[in-house]
Amino acid sequence: MSFLRRFVINLEHDHARRAHMQTQLEALGLDAEFVPAVNGRALTPADRALYDRQKALRVYGVDMMDTEIGCYLSHYRLYERMVREDIPVALIMEDDIAISPDLPGIIQALIAETSPEWLVVRLESLRGRVREAKTPKFKGKCVKQLDHAGLYRLHTHVLGFGAYLIRKEGAEKMLRYGQHIFMPIDQTMDRYWENGITPYIVRPLPVHQRQDFESRIGARPPCRHVGQALPVQIARRMQRLSDGVRKRLHALLNQA
Repeated sequence: MSFLRRFVINLEHDHARRAHMQTQLEALGLDAEFVPAVNGRALTPADRALYDRQKALRVYGVDMMDTEIGCYLSHYRLYERMVREDIPVALIMEDDIAISPDLPGIIQALIAETSPEWLVVRLESLRGRVREAKTPKFKGKCVKQLDHAGLYRLHTHVLGFGAYLIRKEGAEKMLRYGQHIFMPIDQTMDRYWENGITPYIVRPLPVHQRQDFESRIGARPPCRHVGQALPVQIARRMQRLSDGVRKRLHALLNQA
């Protein structure tokens, strides 16, 4: 796996999370480069210029928080680096995860051969219906048996970005599709019917977010949708209708 690069996104002053990740990686015999996260509480004018507020209100439904923009840029700049340095595949991790001992074997099995031709494989999900799938829609189709797990292809969004494998081709697609920020990075990747990145997930999940770590994004205001202007509400409803139609069309085409 000499061509695989491993990255951990970590705020430079967050020494406790860095130590937590170093301990886990050492126990698994993995090395990784710690990459400074973009601090959403110290965005530059150039950072803010990448935010498309009008599209965010239409697609995401609310204004993004600065910390969401910072998280987005942390991942996006790694995609830029993958292309710039010609990195074939990378394991990207956030610093608040718990890693299963099965992860190294799973990764080795995933990159040992090119079939199926995935671009991104999510190793963690925040969506309960995906984590504990009880219906075909959320379970997906098992396309490959791995060590102690299976690789599943989905036709639904995954949610969550704690850890994932991404090929350079996937990074290139995200660079093209996500050059203007309009929703959190994991949800941007989840728009598979637009960005061309088919969702894949490993189940049982080898990575989980630790609940005892406070979110660096921060609490999202519970009433963010309240008081929006009528044109914004109408644009949002039209966008959701359009997304629903295109997702169904995407599913039909892929079944065919």
